[in-house]
Amino acid sequence: MKVVAKKVSSFYRAACTRVAVSASQNSSALLVVLGVVLIAGGAVEFSQAQVGQGPTQSFTEANYDDQLVRAGVGNLFRLIEGAFGALVMVVAGLGAIIAAAMGAYRAALGMLVVALGAFILRALVSLFFGQDYQAYSDGQ
Repeated sequence: MKVVAKKVSSFYRAACTRVAVSASQNSSALLVVLGVVLIAGGAVEFSQAQVGQGPTQSFTEANYDDQLVRAGVGNLFRLIEGAFGALVMVVAGLGAIIAAAMGAYRAALGMLVVALGAFILRALVSLFFGQDYQAYSDGQ
């Protein structure tokens, strides 16, 4: 049994070595082939026959109810706009001041962005995605 396992192991090792060597020698050609396969795979939708009542309906159009997603985002907004958001903003602001005092200006800039992001998150999301984000409740 050990002899068979050794033969299989050596064959597998040799095959993997051959594949790795040929892949490193022909890496440009392999990447071109991979790119062509990915582009051709993405263009399959254009070649499929359309089905449905009208010319605009296809397999990719599905009825999706995003109410649970919007409710989850509403719950996150309640956290960010409440005490947790204030805590994030204050801690990031204090961290930015301390980091700047110690000379870590990159860290200070990152913490400043986090503090400002927590402060203006609701305004940005309502600007780009609307304001109808009610919090989720389980019906109680």
